[in-house]
Amino acid sequence: MPKLFYNADNIYTMNRERPVIENVLVEKGVIVDYNVEASESYEKIDLKGKTLVPGFIDSHLHTLMYGIELDMLDLSDTSSIKDLIAKTKKYIKKKDLKKGEWIIGWGWNQDKFENEELPKAKDLDKISTEYPIVLKRECRHLLVANSLALKKADITEATKVVDGKINLDSDGDPNGILRENAQKLVLKAAPETTVKDIKNYIVKSGKKFRENGLTFVQSDDLDDSNVSYKKVLQAYYELADSGQLPVRFNLQLRLTTIDQLNEFLSEHKLGKYNDFLTLGPLKIWADGSLGARTAALRESYTDRDNSFGELLCSKEKMEKMAKIAFENEMQIACHAIGDRTIEQFIEVIESLNKEYDTNLRHRIIHSQLADYKLLKRMKKAGINTDIQPAFTVSDWKIVANRLGKRREQQSYLWKNMLDLNINTAGSSDCPIEKPDPIWGISCAVTRKDKDKKPDHGWLPQQKITVQDALEIYTKNAAYNAFEEKDKGKIEVGYKADFTIIDQNPFLIKADELRDINIEATVIGGEIYPNKKSSSF
Repeated sequence: MPKLFYNADNIYTMNRERPVIENVLVEKGVIVDYNVEASESYEKIDLKGKTLVPGFIDSHLHTLMYGIELDMLDLSDTSSIKDLIAKTKKYIKKKDLKKGEWIIGWGWNQDKFENEELPKAKDLDKISTEYPIVLKRECRHLLVANSLALKKADITEATKVVDGKINLDSDGDPNGILRENAQKLVLKAAPETTVKDIKNYIVKSGKKFRENGLTFVQSDDLDDSNVSYKKVLQAYYELADSGQLPVRFNLQLRLTTIDQLNEFLSEHKLGKYNDFLTLGPLKIWADGSLGARTAALRESYTDRDNSFGELLCSKEKMEKMAKIAFENEMQIACHAIGDRTIEQFIEVIESLNKEYDTNLRHRIIHSQLADYKLLKRMKKAGINTDIQPAFTVSDWKIVANRLGKRREQQSYLWKNMLDLNINTAGSSDCPIEKPDPIWGISCAVTRKDKDKKPDHGWLPQQKITVQDALEIYTKNAAYNAFEEKDKGKIEVGYKADFTIIDQNPFLIKADELRDINIEATVIGGEIYPNKKSSSF
């Protein structure tokens, strides 16, 4: 097999001591040299003035959920409950569904509605009472189900749920709104997903990731939808064994009980399975979302009296699970959005750090409402973070309303994280946001939405540089997953994982970053041209 000689005007290494090189030499999927003289024995790949960077990495997303939702009803542009009803009716007619088939949709957000009212079962019953209908909110921390779906799931006013809530109407009956773990009750009543289905969803999602320039993703899938974690692992193992994984995966292991965690550890080996699959950190889902007002706060939501969100993992349970993780040298990745949840996780890690002398690079996924004092405690405790830059541009219109001006100024502190040398990685939380690192980079640098608002960016003092933005989607993301020795930079001995883009991000205006296109994605030296590319 000939050596591949990548020649470009701009190759950015993410090594600040040697930031730019002219060419890179690849053999058997690995970088073997750079800045070398061309040779007739090399297979030359001329990038024709395009820019090459290390392969983009998404540090937190949901592959299975994304794959499932690619086939679902998309309600992300819904403007009212009336619009939601109309779109769902149109979907049923278009799909020509048989009566009794489940209809599952996603993406609505009441903050985009005129009166910000949550849809309820009575609204969905106007669509149909002959199909079970389940429509997930944009954040996936809340859904609404129609009466038939509630009936299929045997949900009544007497149904109990742990770490979730079934909303009731004025008569004391379920009104269709299910929050957090209560969502599983209705999702489990839907038709069972097979291992074959799961494999199809993973491959379909993975190809989308690759089209967006991603070479490596860190994915939380073990407790999604109505699928057992054993089926999900079987699907990943089979795809890895057959060489069918489209990108490299590190699985964030959402094991929801102590018994489940112990069972997993007795049956599976943590770490690298092969070059395309690694079993990574324990994922703890500890609170909800800001949009659904389920992120756990130390002070009440400003727009709702005595409303503090929901802790989905008690401190006692978190301590027990974290202790097992420490004993097994297992990294922990904790979903924490609210300051109360963030503080609880920090306290747990601070306590266990005194007992165990190890650096497992524990991390907080989201860290949206971590104020400066919490960030300093995170740094001292050795806690890293995975942020979602696109959340700033979707949330900036609601944060002041939810939290008030004072707390708004102490939220989404991306630049402060970097200034404190907290290893900060970038992600999309796909399918919450699209798996598009270019959009994430644009959001981190400009903090502007799709309409380029606010004019100077939201909380502009928290903007980060283009270099920092590229690093959070490359070397920083690799570090959080213990993959910094062969991913995230262009160095000899590293995987030949590259993203080729059509513009130099350092030579264009900040507002133009969003217009950069992916020309091709390279994984292990193999080039996957983007369908829209004219160069490959």
